[in-house]
Amino acid sequence: MDYNELMGVDIPIAAAVATYGNSLKIEMVNAEFVRLFGYTERDLAQMGAENMISKKDIYLLEETVAQAVQGQRVAEQEVRIRQKGHDFFWVQVRCSRLTYKNALPQLIFLFWDIHAQKSSELKQQLLTQKYEMMEKLSQEYPFDLDVPNWRMLRSRRLMELRGEFEAQDQYYPVDEEVKLLFLADQDLFLKAMYEATQTEVTGTIDTRFNVSTEEDVPCYQWFRTYYQSVKDDMGNIVRIIGRSFNIDRDKALQEKVRRDPLTKLLNKLEIQREVTSYIEENPSSTNVMFLIDIDNFKGINDNFGHTFGDTVIMDVANLIRSQFRVDDFVGRVGGDEFLVFMKNTSVEKAKEKAQRLCDVLSREYSGENVNYRISSSIGLAVYRSPKDTYAGLFEKADHAMYRAKQSGKDGFELAGAEDVGQTRNEAIRIDKRELIDQKDQEFLAFAVSLMTHAKNLEGSLNMLLKKIADRYDLDFVAVFEEDEVEEHLTMTNYFARRKLITDNRIFAKMHMENVRIKPGQCVILTHEQLVNAGHVYPDEDGLEVKSNVSFSAVIGKFEYIGDRIGEVMYLTKNEQKQWSTSEMALFKELTRTMAIFVSLRFRMDESRAQIQKIQMRDPLTNLYNQESFRRQVAKVLAKADPDKVYAIEYLDINNFGYVNENYGYKVGDSILKMLATDVSSQPYFVAGCRLYSDFFLILAADESSEMLEMHLQKRNQRFTNMQNHQYPNSGMGVTVGVYIFENTKIDFDQAMENANLAWKNAKRSGKKQIMFYTQGLRSMRVEEQKVVGEFFEALYRDDFQMYLQPKFFLGKEIIYGAEALARWKKPDGTIVPPAYFIDSLEKIGYITELDFYIFEEVLKTLDKWNRQKKRKIIISTNFSGRHFEGDGEEFLNRIAHVMSKYTILPSNIEIEVTEGVLVKNVEVLRHCLNRLHDMGFRIAIDDFGTGYSNFHYLNELRPDIIKIDRSFTAKAIKDAKEYDLLKRFCTMIHRLNIKICIEGVETEDEWEKIRLMDPDYSQGYLWGKPCSFDELLTSLIL
Repeated sequence: MDYNELMGVDIPIAAAVATYGNSLKIEMVNAEFVRLFGYTERDLAQMGAENMISKKDIYLLEETVAQAVQGQRVAEQEVRIRQKGHDFFWVQVRCSRLTYKNALPQLIFLFWDIHAQKSSELKQQLLTQKYEMMEKLSQEYPFDLDVPNWRMLRSRRLMELRGEFEAQDQYYPVDEEVKLLFLADQDLFLKAMYEATQTEVTGTIDTRFNVSTEEDVPCYQWFRTYYQSVKDDMGNIVRIIGRSFNIDRDKALQEKVRRDPLTKLLNKLEIQREVTSYIEENPSSTNVMFLIDIDNFKGINDNFGHTFGDTVIMDVANLIRSQFRVDDFVGRVGGDEFLVFMKNTSVEKAKEKAQRLCDVLSREYSGENVNYRISSSIGLAVYRSPKDTYAGLFEKADHAMYRAKQSGKDGFELAGAEDVGQTRNEAIRIDKRELIDQKDQEFLAFAVSLMTHAKNLEGSLNMLLKKIADRYDLDFVAVFEEDEVEEHLTMTNYFARRKLITDNRIFAKMHMENVRIKPGQCVILTHEQLVNAGHVYPDEDGLEVKSNVSFSAVIGKFEYIGDRIGEVMYLTKNEQKQWSTSEMALFKELTRTMAIFVSLRFRMDESRAQIQKIQMRDPLTNLYNQESFRRQVAKVLAKADPDKVYAIEYLDINNFGYVNENYGYKVGDSILKMLATDVSSQPYFVAGCRLYSDFFLILAADESSEMLEMHLQKRNQRFTNMQNHQYPNSGMGVTVGVYIFENTKIDFDQAMENANLAWKNAKRSGKKQIMFYTQGLRSMRVEEQKVVGEFFEALYRDDFQMYLQPKFFLGKEIIYGAEALARWKKPDGTIVPPAYFIDSLEKIGYITELDFYIFEEVLKTLDKWNRQKKRKIIISTNFSGRHFEGDGEEFLNRIAHVMSKYTILPSNIEIEVTEGVLVKNVEVLRHCLNRLHDMGFRIAIDDFGTGYSNFHYLNELRPDIIKIDRSFTAKAIKDAKEYDLLKRFCTMIHRLNIKICIEGVETEDEWEKIRLMDPDYSQGYLWGKPCSFDELLTSLIL
């Protein structure tokens, strides 16, 4: 066919015609090819087509070419090709076989520019991975509400919190989904969503979600949802989308600030805020305030001790809480005084509740010769109109409670119009229940709000410090946090309104033992006390406090993240400053608020560190990922010690698939972690990387290559002994390829490839080996590429020939058949053994073509044999594990197609698969072997004893024959224990009604020992070497 005319057509698709032999040679290109890539036919003839393609994508193009050569179907791939004089860009390439030219396949390539699309995909992929990682780390969950259908996304990740790990992302009716929320939050959520459907809004809502399954007791966690309405092109709101994240710990921290530490009820500040907020939002409701005082409580402390008194207070708090609804406000406002705000009720119901309280709180306590009774006095104040304020209600309830005490205690009184003004013991109780000034309350609310909504914790904390200094005329406000390494407190944030010292670092360190107060307490220190306590002293640079400066300060101590200690300093230059009780109370609350800031920041720092670690590390082994390892290698080699030898080690675990299959992936993971830990602890270890599965890269440094080899041998032996002791049938070990850096400036990819070449050679020469890279391995690699390049040309020239090795049947002592083997006869007459080409073809997948070539040669031979009226023989033929990498259907169909061209019975053919296929693709193999059995083929498992040796699979697959590998029999001949083991193997195999063929029998002496094992068949040089069909025919006695 003349392609010049085709290539001369002006079409908007880049096209090229090439032949494929030892390499890909582009012979013709069209005008669009030249425009797209910039290369002419002359350029390509000079430079070679492979130099256009990114090294990372060459194997992809080779696979595409191989697929096209094997059949008529079009093969596609996406690769990067360098434009002339420019960088690489993405193209889609399609390749198909046109014809053969001088026995070489001729191919046509079509190219499309997909660079913009691919770049966008890669960016999106990176973005998706980033969001997935951030979502996983930050516990964020997608939120999506389909407005027209009123259905809401039930996130798979959210369901995992409930233990439903099989759940998938699905949409459910909103009315059904809302039932997973806390009852009090359901209407709030529906109201917010309804508003978002009416107008385009961006909002946030906090709700409690049930993380228990339907069968378990409900357990709610707080989630904050940021949501936004989305319109379609018609302006209709069609979705509400956003993200939800778990704020349960944050809520717990915030709640801790709001709660009384002993009773866990609302503290006096928070109940004031809650009641004030509620009556402002519900001005027309009827509510009742209860002020409850425990009668005779001082006697409990005096007679039973303060610890017992605290227990009584907790019991009383629980009893009060149990008498009211979950949405009523309950708090502790003094040592033995409690406040309840009962919402949406009547005076009659409030009185009933007060009487019930008096009954349940009347209790008697007994000790050694002591009986003591407590009761309660309760004052009630009714909220009726917006004129009623918290302070007013509190005052009325206080008067009513005082009247109840005057009336004999253990009762309640309802406040009237006369209950205003100061009570007689107001001066005593005001210290007990002193309320923070209204403006200070507002400032504290601002501080809490700033913390709750902070996007930048660092900036928000610094802002708060400045606001505190401005509002309370302070000269210096600072936060100090525990430094676990240096065992002191370090200043992390501060605001200085005036220049107090020569250098702000003067406050950088504070010793934890200096201020002997408990967390949650505040103490006032004078200038002299500050200096004596060590808060102000010269630092390492010899800086000193200005001589004319004096101080007075409040120090507040707090706890955060476990038992870590921190402090806040509120300092003024006015040494005569008189700190009021209300200021001390406020600073105490502000210190608690800043403790939450510090806790949140600590957690965020941990999260950032964790993200960075995840970005750099393999999560299972904690070794670097490949990109981080690459950077670490470059950093180390840039500062390499000239007295050391540096090397890259490429290693994997032998038979690791057997472990995963038989012991489970958890055991497999534990072995990987153990190996990583062992390697990391060795003196030669510098850095490590887990590539994937059980493959690792190690950067090592040692005194010499000999010393390094010795260390590696010891490590491998230690690992092998340990694993095979724990998992006796696993056959685990380590195969290692090592590249010694001759030049530390060598390209990393080149070094890794060299180590990989050494590893591949170690695999070929036998497992549990260490192989060092030599230049000869590079030559072998070139030879492999040469084999692959020449393969199809040799196949179509019929250079491959079938040799037959006889098999001996012990029952009749005759040769009953043979095994078909491939030999490569070069054009010069040289016969190339399979060791030269089988592995190379196996790697790239071309082995499947050779298998079917030999299979068809077997059928031709049997056909010829039958026409000569010879006695029946059975010929076995090998099929690589590559055939079973898919679902096996293509393999089975191809077998059936080839068989349909001949009249040979399947019973005359024995199909051999190697033992290594058993674990890798057992399900596919089982399916294929059952089908082959149904067709009438005999089945043999070859090389038994070299891999997994798993009798479980033999029992499932039921092959006709097991072929014991030569490596197994050679050991048995020399070692009595191995001989006994092999004999037991044979007995067990026979009990499964499977025949045995012993391979590798070469001498009469060997045969005398082997025949005692009672095998059914034997194969080896004793019975005949591989030979041609004609040679086999003449050697048979017919």
